Amino acid sequence: MSTAVTSRGFLDAGSLGRLPTKEGATVNFGGVKREPVMGDEGVLGYSEVFDGAPSIKVTIVHASTTDETAIGKFTGENVTLNTNSGKSYTLMGAWVSEPLELSVKDGQLEVLFLGTELIPQ
Repeated sequence: MSTAVTSRGFLDAGSLGRLPTKEGATVNFGGVKREPVMGDEGVLGYSEVFDGAPSIKVTIVHASTTDETAIGKFTGENVTLNTNSGKSYTLMGAWVSEPLELSVKDGQLEVLFLGTELIPQ
């Protein structure tokens, strides 16, 4: 019996629909970072701090039909990354985090979506 290894993903971004992405999307689960708490005799335990919001970072293929304005204004909708291994990740209440930058030579936009919660399915 073989196991499918995640190697491709398809991004559905709310009202933007399915975006034409290049390979190599990145999912950041966000959450808690744990740091050691030290005492005179060594490690006493750990403390927790929130270290970042969950995110999905993708490279969108740029063409004459790409609506940069709509992508840049995207807020408050869910974004779902469906992978070829059967796992899906939904980023709740997502928004585009950074101003868009077009790489003309490569015909691509790097887009970072942040959200309030990442739900694996």
